[in-house]
Amino acid sequence: MIDQFKVELAQKIEQKSVAVAILFDSQGRILWHAGRKISGKTLESGRGFSKSLVEKALRDGGVLRSDEEVITLSNAAFPQSASLFYVKSLFILPIEPGFLLYVDSGNDCFSEEDITFFHHHAATLQKIVADIKHCQSETGGIAGQSVIMESIRNQVIRYAVEADPILLMGETGTGKSHIAQLIHHFSGRPGQFIIFDSPAVPETIFESELFGHSKGAFTSADRDRCGLVESANQGTLFFDEISEVPLPVQAKLLRFIETQRYRPLGENRERFADVRIIAASNRQLDEEIIQKRFRQDLFYRLNVLPITIPPLRQRPEDIQALVLEYRHFLRGIELKPSFWQSMHSYNWPGNVRELLNVLKRIGIQHDQPELGHEVSQYFAQASPNAPSNGLNATALVTSLQDQINSGESFWDTAWQAFLDRHLNRDQLRAFLTRFTTDKMSLKDFSKILHIKDHEYARFISVLHKYDIHPSPLLNKMNKASSAARE
Repeated sequence: MIDQFKVELAQKIEQKSVAVAILFDSQGRILWHAGRKISGKTLESGRGFSKSLVEKALRDGGVLRSDEEVITLSNAAFPQSASLFYVKSLFILPIEPGFLLYVDSGNDCFSEEDITFFHHHAATLQKIVADIKHCQSETGGIAGQSVIMESIRNQVIRYAVEADPILLMGETGTGKSHIAQLIHHFSGRPGQFIIFDSPAVPETIFESELFGHSKGAFTSADRDRCGLVESANQGTLFFDEISEVPLPVQAKLLRFIETQRYRPLGENRERFADVRIIAASNRQLDEEIIQKRFRQDLFYRLNVLPITIPPLRQRPEDIQALVLEYRHFLRGIELKPSFWQSMHSYNWPGNVRELLNVLKRIGIQHDQPELGHEVSQYFAQASPNAPSNGLNATALVTSLQDQINSGESFWDTAWQAFLDRHLNRDQLRAFLTRFTTDKMSLKDFSKILHIKDHEYARFISVLHKYDIHPSPLLNKMNKASSAARE
């Protein structure tokens, strides 16, 4: 894995058998380097390595070979640029497709052991590149043949070798969480991939969930508890919907990202954790900054390595590729030309996630050997809460209200929209307020939302835990909670 390669390479640099290692892409961009100080971010602007030999390797298709073997040059054959750095030997190896590993030596020429090391890890890097480019999953992964998806796959490769924060931007259902998992997996970090589901955590316990607490830190803290930061030590902490992090916690998160130090609630001593941060948002964070809901300095610190995932409607050329990639969901159903016309004319508000749900639903429900334009009947069923991500939010809320008024349950409508990120906490709370009056009891409120009697306790718990209780009923709920405790 990349992380192991970086650790072992650091040892060789410390032993002075390696002076510098650089990973280039096919465009001559410097993706990562270790060892001797270099300057510049591209081959053209870079200084501190043999540019002419890298140029030759890239010009020849990323190959620098002699008799079918990757060559190690003696310093007598080096161009003047290399001799300025007292390079004794040099190694350039292509990592297909489209990457190049450059390594030059310190005090001594490379040994056979060094050459074996480079070959071994270059092969590992090559496998990682191939895996990323072909990696799919039942959440859509990073599948697709469009230019933008090819670019995103390359970004995943480049960012996997780095340690800086990553910010994933894109609508609900575009695959942000899967991309975060891929980056963690291919980075080789030995720790866990931990998801912080920001919208699902009430503001009152947010800091405790993140950093942990000691016994007695607050009224209900009856024992020590580690936070997700500690659980993610030496791994990756993924903030799903970073815009939902409360402002007071954003300041502490910023400090942790900058120092890797944090303090659990109730403790006086700071702790250290080696955690890589990946954050995702389906909102426009620049607008959140203007509205004073998100810290500008935190945005800049997270936005070091950005990836923007476009909605499916902006890359229609990927629709056919995705259907064919996941055609096994269709269980052998033959697709007519009108099927493709309908698929391309639909707006896909739920993006790749919705498309895969549609394919699964077709495979289960469609009982004919062929399928054409009638595929459109599966769209609304697969995405009852669309549109998502704030698109036509008024229409979404109206649709949800109509569903409840027609007898559908809160769990199948508004709650599912919240879990699917179509509504945030504030929007769900405002939606529920539509069904309340000052004189209404909690029981009456639950009946209006078609909550069954045996689900009532769960419903009240959800309102409290997720802080989504409509304000007119807040006092009643608090009184009910106090009475239950007594």
